Amino acid sequence: MEVINVTITTDTICPWCYVGKKRFERAVADFLQLKGTDNVEVHVKYQPFQIDLTLPETAINKLEHFGRKFGRDRFAQMNTYLDAIGEKEGIKFRHNGPIVNSIASHRLVKYAGTLSHDAQDKVINTLYRFNFEEEKNIGDVDVLVEAGKAGGVDEEIVQNKIVGGDLMLKETLDDIKNANASGISGVPHFVIDGKGVVSGAQESKTFVQLFQQL
Repeated sequence: MEVINVTITTDTICPWCYVGKKRFERAVADFLQLKGTDNVEVHVKYQPFQIDLTLPETAINKLEHFGRKFGRDRFAQMNTYLDAIGEKEGIKFRHNGPIVNSIASHRLVKYAGTLSHDAQDKVINTLYRFNFEEEKNIGDVDVLVEAGKAGGVDEEIVQNKIVGGDLMLKETLDDIKNANASGISGVPHFVIDGKGVVSGAQESKTFVQLFQQL
């Protein structure tokens, strides 16, 4: 079995990371349909990044926050464009929910990765959906518990060791520091088999072409 290892650096509050993940997943599915890939598996690991370190750990309204940051008219224009892109990828973006510092969600994703690739993938998919489509607060303990359950993370771990403790805190902060030190300045950021690098939410064909070059 040939394994292609992919590291995706991402932020759970980054909408383009959600778009990029959808496009990447479609690329993997398309690639594995090609002749000669019967014995190929793609293993994905997610690494944390924070696009806004200033966000508080208590949620604030997304529309008000970005309205102040960009201006309401510009933010509305940005959302119109994002909505059109999201619709093509099966994402129904909503823009009036809460936004919060992403560190707790990253720690949950990090822990899920110690269980399995599949567990980590299910947790981050759930966090994306909760944040961008269901307008849930992904810093809230109950929401994190629910997201953790999608990947088989025990409720007690989330409540007492992640939200109520420091499980995966140092590791997550170290990963963010290392990402910044490596020159990553924006997400999503993909490293494919330690060779190919893709920055941004590129179209699926970009990933397929890169897979074929390995």
